[in-house]
Amino acid sequence: MRRWMFAGVALVAVSLSGCVASPSPFDGRRVDADRLPGDVATYVQTGDVATSRFQGTSGVWDLYLVHGTGPYGFCLVYTDGTAERSGTTCAGGTWVRASLPDGAEFEANISGFVNPPTDDQVQISTWVRQLAPGRQSTTSATE
Repeated sequence: MRRWMFAGVALVAVSLSGCVASPSPFDGRRVDADRLPGDVATYVQTGDVATSRFQGTSGVWDLYLVHGTGPYGFCLVYTDGTAERSGTTCAGGTWVRASLPDGAEFEANISGFVNPPTDDQVQISTWVRQLAPGRQSTTSATE
């Protein structure tokens, strides 16, 4: 009887191990650094600003992810600290790409990236990469 019970428990454990979801940028407690600047938050129309998570800084750009609203699953929010040069790019799927006014290009993948960044890419966080530099210098940030 014990053998059958052990086999059953082992089968359940193996079955459940394949069902673990990938970590999300929205896991864990939200901290003050995750909050969008007030003047930027007022312009986010397709995302829930209460869910923002800071991803890092590259050049002049601060990058955030927020849960999307309506048909959008999530949004990449970027700002140089001014409302005039802030924006949002949203997606209904698992990834989105944003081309910014200074030529910088970023990609966000809510499931995380499968492949490591190429030599010309900068990993900003687990979920955000810089694909092309802008006219400002490029620096990597923390996750």
